[in-house]
Amino acid sequence: MDFFVLLTTMIQLFSLIIIGFYLRRKGHIGNEMMKQSSFLVANVMMPALILYSSSTPSKISQSEIIQSLLLGILLYVVFILISKFVAHKTAHNHEDKALYQILLVFANVAFIGYPLLEVMYGSYAVFVFTIMHLPFNILIYTYGVYLLNKGKRSFRIKEYLRMFMTPGVILSIVALVCFFIKAELPSFIVDVCGLLGGATVPLSMIIVGANLSFEGFAKNKETFALLKAVFVKMILFPLLGFGIVHFLDISVFLQELFVFSFMLPSASMALMLGMEYDVDTSVASRTISLTTLISVVSIPLFIFLLF
Repeated sequence: MDFFVLLTTMIQLFSLIIIGFYLRRKGHIGNEMMKQSSFLVANVMMPALILYSSSTPSKISQSEIIQSLLLGILLYVVFILISKFVAHKTAHNHEDKALYQILLVFANVAFIGYPLLEVMYGSYAVFVFTIMHLPFNILIYTYGVYLLNKGKRSFRIKEYLRMFMTPGVILSIVALVCFFIKAELPSFIVDVCGLLGGATVPLSMIIVGANLSFEGFAKNKETFALLKAVFVKMILFPLLGFGIVHFLDISVFLQELFVFSFMLPSASMALMLGMEYDVDTSVASRTISLTTLISVVSIPLFIFLLF
């Protein structure tokens, strides 16, 4: 990755985040609009970008795609093991422990990762990154839901299937199949997906900005615990990823995507799941906001130092 190109990109994306933050504070973006925009990005634009990226000519081989999937499995095994240890050393009650684990395991792949890779590498990188993070969609609705409901209720297999079979997961699988069987989609569909995918970057950044919230930091008794989790997520994780990748016999491109995965801020899905299952989401809101803000500086800095 070119550091100065990345820095320019981060400044541009940060400007969009500021716009979203400003519009929300001025009341031009309400809760309902934010919810509808998030749905549009997550269920229409992101899947279109994934499908378009799989149809973009690239030099990625089938073996590298298989490697990216295996790297994704390794990635989430590491995340889960470390997050479990950190959460139990950081949080003081069950709900916060569950949230911290989710915040550490799941990164903002969709709203931060995809837009950055789209600008830095092009659409083909989004496709490879999507394959690497296929475990995200399965784990967030199984492992994540299990953590939030541990001891409260049990779920049937049909409920889990319904939750994680989202448009993004379905089209990721479709894109993967099309790639391996070398099936070409009609040019009209590819062009429409390209148009929809092109709107993903600005709208997702505005949504990220609109979701930022820093209320309650000063009076929050758990601030120190939160800062420890943020330090692990934004400082130790990238260093850990860089250490692990030296033991892997993979291409430089896959190395960069793998380490990049360790640099991303916490996923907004933690907040959404917490709200859905009636958990106090103040910890999630602050952690997501703080890690997102830090990532504007930490991502280009770590790329400059590590690559």
